Amino acid sequence: MNKIKIFTAYARPDGDTRYVVVLEDNTVWWFAPGYPWQASSMAGLPEGAVIKTFSAYIKSDGTRYVIALEDNTVWWFAPGYPWQASSIEGLPKGLSIMQLVAYNKENDTRYVATLSDGTLWWFAPGYPWQPSSLEGLPKERITTSSSPSLPEM
Repeated sequence: MNKIKIFTAYARPDGDTRYVVVLEDNTVWWFAPGYPWQASSMAGLPEGAVIKTFSAYIKSDGTRYVIALEDNTVWWFAPGYPWQASSIEGLPKGLSIMQLVAYNKENDTRYVATLSDGTLWWFAPGYPWQPSSLEGLPKERITTSSSPSLPEM
């Protein structure tokens, strides 16, 4: 059985709910209540791509998906178009993306990611990735799944 690897849900501006899953075979499927599940296009992604993280959000012109692959590349998708590589310029070399969240800010896209060293980074199209402040967080309690604590700053 092809199990669900990643799950997310969101509400569209019209109030309709959508569920989106990434299955173990790294295919993406979406669901609207009252309709059967439908496969999303994988066109544009590298062959054999392994999806590590997934985020879905709404812009004024429709749904967007953003993923990080196992190779730490970031890709985005709008229905009706192929997947496109997103910039990873500015992200430190040698670190892994652990979590990635995308959202709409005043009809502009933003990504926020945690890296394997426990740092937090943000991105806006047209600009390189930038580190985000962790000021005020207790350093001894900030962890990721592969990093026990933040390095001293």
